[in-house]
Amino acid sequence: MYKRASSIEASAEKLTATLPPLLVEAERVASTVFQGAHGRRHVGQGDEFWQYRHYSPGDSPRKIDWRRSAKSDPNSENSGIFIRQKEWESAQSLWLWNNNSSGMNWASSKNLVTKTHRASVLSLALAQLLIRGGEKVALAGTGIPPSNSRKNLFTIAQQLESHNSDTKDKHPEHELPQGYRFSQNSALVCFSDFLVPLAEQKQVLASLAHKNLRVWLVQILDPAEMNLPYTGRVKFQQPAGDTELLHSDVESIRDLYIDRIRAHNKDLSRLVKKWGWHHILHTTDKSPESTLLTLYRSISERQNTIALTADENRNDTMARASINGGKSGEEYA
Repeated sequence: MYKRASSIEASAEKLTATLPPLLVEAERVASTVFQGAHGRRHVGQGDEFWQYRHYSPGDSPRKIDWRRSAKSDPNSENSGIFIRQKEWESAQSLWLWNNNSSGMNWASSKNLVTKTHRASVLSLALAQLLIRGGEKVALAGTGIPPSNSRKNLFTIAQQLESHNSDTKDKHPEHELPQGYRFSQNSALVCFSDFLVPLAEQKQVLASLAHKNLRVWLVQILDPAEMNLPYTGRVKFQQPAGDTELLHSDVESIRDLYIDRIRAHNKDLSRLVKKWGWHHILHTTDKSPESTLLTLYRSISERQNTIALTADENRNDTMARASINGGKSGEEYA
């Protein structure tokens, strides 16, 4: 028995070693959040069984579970014809977009991860939570359609690892989610530092708003970008390019800088809320679990609202069908 257990453990370690490191870290984060987040299940057109309920006028006869109905006791409340309801599954796809520009591949300290790494872990962990809930997820710009299979999660991990590599010649830099095709009424979660001038961001985000997308912006910043902790003479350099700025006394501009970055973030949040979107700010010195939980709950609440709306529309259709003598609105017209 001991040898068998050791063999299984060795096989498990060998299997884990073949997984992308990003996927291993994302699974750890997702598992922590999954324990504190309740799964969401709704009645609808999914594939998994949810519950039985009594047949009502307007229900399609094809949904009747004749085997369950035949087992009912005619002398009890548990009698009659039963409908087999399935778990609700979102018809819309959810897309993930990660800023892969050079500016994201930076950390102010060796004790901190880069913004790119944190964005990748959060997006992959979110994908895992959503796929567990039956959602269809894909990474924007890869040409691979959304899917809720476990294989798709592994594919997304590989895609992120590839985009995070130093082969920028193979992957053009994108600081904003532009140039992509998203289906109407789908959902989009963007991970970036969103430090591009607000006027430029407004133009790109407005084009997304015209597609009726549900959008979440997860702004990831290094803590140094929030508080400018440097002192004395400091040389600043752009991540990509030869532009340099040497300042002799950084402390003298710290308060002004902090006011500007706070104003920028506040204006960004106000802009996206105008379209009913969500803005979440995360710094790399904080735990990724708390931000992931906030993001996951926000997406879940929005999906729940969609499910309730779909249920209400279906109930209205059933009521009209009952009034019209069993015909649906379309058939009656």
